[in-house]
Amino acid sequence: MVAVSCSLLLAFFAIEHFHSLHYQQLRQQQLSQAQTQLVKFRANLEAELNAALYASWGLVNYLTLNPHTSPQQWQLLAQGIIENHQNIRNLAIAPDNMVNFVYPLAGNEAVLGVDYSKIPEQFAMIDAARQQRQMLIAGPVDLVQGGRGVIARIPVFYRAEDGTGEQYWGSVAVVLDLDQLLQRQQLTELTAQYKIAMRGTDGKGASGDIFMGSEAIYAQADFYDAVQFLNGSWSIAIQLDSQQLGSVWQQQRVRLIGYPYVTALFLMLIALFRWYRRTYQEAMLDPLTGVANRRALDERMQVLMQVYERHQIKFAVIVVDLNGFKYVNDSFGHHAGDLVLQHTAQRLLVNTRATDTVARLGGDEFVLVLMGIDNERVVSRQVDKLRAALNQPVVVKEQQIAVSASLGCALFPMHGQTVEALLQHADIQMYKNKRKE
Repeated sequence: MVAVSCSLLLAFFAIEHFHSLHYQQLRQQQLSQAQTQLVKFRANLEAELNAALYASWGLVNYLTLNPHTSPQQWQLLAQGIIENHQNIRNLAIAPDNMVNFVYPLAGNEAVLGVDYSKIPEQFAMIDAARQQRQMLIAGPVDLVQGGRGVIARIPVFYRAEDGTGEQYWGSVAVVLDLDQLLQRQQLTELTAQYKIAMRGTDGKGASGDIFMGSEAIYAQADFYDAVQFLNGSWSIAIQLDSQQLGSVWQQQRVRLIGYPYVTALFLMLIALFRWYRRTYQEAMLDPLTGVANRRALDERMQVLMQVYERHQIKFAVIVVDLNGFKYVNDSFGHHAGDLVLQHTAQRLLVNTRATDTVARLGGDEFVLVLMGIDNERVVSRQVDKLRAALNQPVVVKEQQIAVSASLGCALFPMHGQTVEALLQHADIQMYKNKRKE
């Protein structure tokens, strides 16, 4: 009786385990879909936001080269900028920090004649932009006309005719309609499916205040992304909603099927559970380090290539090779070598995102797959970050073992359109870097 009771209890645990796996699979599918949508939303938002900000530089350059022109001469240029960029609500030009031009004028008459130096909360950022000689982002702020806006403060300098060098002329304020900007990227559809939070007031990124959603969403988010723009950024967080995982039947079908038959099938379920766990670990995980193996890496890259065909989302591959690993094995023993490999895998996991893949191909060679990266500069920064983490010594039985690594990278589809081509390109880059080191 005791043996039967224990076996039945184990069967119940097995059903709960498979329910958890099934639930996590549903969640992972939803997470992958959510990440794809968020990456697309972020990319489109960045494109429109930066396009509007860059457009305003045309007006700034004109004022730099023509500091003695009049508002009548600014009218046509300002009109063209706003007509071509729907997200710009208005432009204000303030020579010597006194607003004497605003476009469009209708609805903004009260802005004319405003002396920024007498409005401390605005003048502080204008003066900071002047001192830093760069655009600064204020907001989001509530606009008098309704809605929320982002204000770009751009200092204007001109070269004095008397040869005294560049002089401060004034500033240009560009007001972007944030609500319209977000809605143009289908934010309503995104928030209908997931819990979204954004932070980064005044362009301060993850350290800025939350301006959409709540702190709770941000703290419990499933993943994050960053909107990069001129001299600032916003951080986006997305959290899955369990209601989006399907009906009660879809979420609970393992329990609904398993429990009525648990008495008759408990032995089979126990055996299946053990077989599944063992097969999964042998097939998909590296037994020494616990990270993905070559098979899992190939499957992940094939999936990302399919995602690219549907959504044009690129990814990066980084090959990592430890330098002098044979010396570690020869000098400190194979146990120490195993510990070095385990530490290396852990450092790679710590310094990558949860959506990235860390795999060991064998020996002292690791491969990383970074989703959603299509910029060589971003990959270069990540390579530097990883190299710094990997070049720290490993302590084995109170003895420090010096460790260093050589890295090479490849971008899909720029450097190859197959798994082998990408790995070969990254290997070549890695060996070139190894020779330089």
